[in-house]
Amino acid sequence: MQHYDWWYDDARQVGLDFEDETQVATYDARQGGSAERDRALLEHLGLKPHMTMADIGCGTGILVREAAQMCKAAVGIDVSATMLAAAKARGAGCENLSFQRAGFLSFEAPEQSFDLITAKNALHHLPDFWKAMAFTRMYAALKPGGRLYLRDVMFDVPGQQLAATAEGWIVWLTQNTGYSRAEGASHIREEYSTFAWAIERMLTDCGFKIVEHVQDGVYGTFVAERP
Repeated sequence: MQHYDWWYDDARQVGLDFEDETQVATYDARQGGSAERDRALLEHLGLKPHMTMADIGCGTGILVREAAQMCKAAVGIDVSATMLAAAKARGAGCENLSFQRAGFLSFEAPEQSFDLITAKNALHHLPDFWKAMAFTRMYAALKPGGRLYLRDVMFDVPGQQLAATAEGWIVWLTQNTGYSRAEGASHIREEYSTFAWAIERMLTDCGFKIVEHVQDGVYGTFVAERP
């Protein structure tokens, strides 16, 4: 990977501090993590025993551990050493599971090495310019026919509705997860959640073919394929 003096440091903390042990200890409950749902997702995405995959922003490793039990090799990638420690503990005994302390702009992988890349609730840590850079790197790392699964906060409402939508989402967070109002407000104010149409344009401009797009309130999901 070529290094430039203007390259973004994707290890910098944006919003919540996921090196904090309390944040990591409560992460699964707050995010609604579920091995059963992640296994069903991986089956839906077509993960097979001969395949290799990477989960970028793997968190505490629920999804990547399930993937390791279903495929030839899985890689969990996260910028947080504390998260990776939890993921490694969860994946203990999985010989085909490895980890990298890295992010979307710094992970290491040979070109065309993965059949599947997943990224749940992690891409919003990058500004939009760097999201596009991340997509080019993931595209290069996927084999032809390989798929990218992306789920994140992404808005799909007219500008006049953005304030009300953001406020409604923060209220929903406080009522349905362990996140506080201050933490939800910090996400809107300091992190880089963007628009679904911007994500779609970035993906297609990189060469991806959109296979699936589902919008569920402020959460959006894309499945994109490298032709």
